[in-house]
Amino acid sequence: MFARAILRHLSACGPTSAADLARELGTDANTARRALQGLEEAGLVAADVPAGQRRGRAVTFVAQPERLEFLLAALRDYLLGR
Repeated sequence: MFARAILRHLSACGPTSAADLARELGTDANTARRALQGLEEAGLVAADVPAGQRRGRAVTFVAQPERLEFLLAALRDYLLGR
């Protein structure tokens, strides 16, 4: 559920840091980072700093609407038996 809230926020508000997402969504930064990591691995969000280079750096995340649209279409087709 939290991952959906992150996707919605990034889609509506644009690029945001994990700390800002946590503050906006009422959770702690570590929870936001874990959710963002999963979303990034799924290709649903992208970061402006590569994963191995983030230590001590501010990272901004952005939604990947093309990937989200692709997955939504695949889910729709699956549910409709196409």
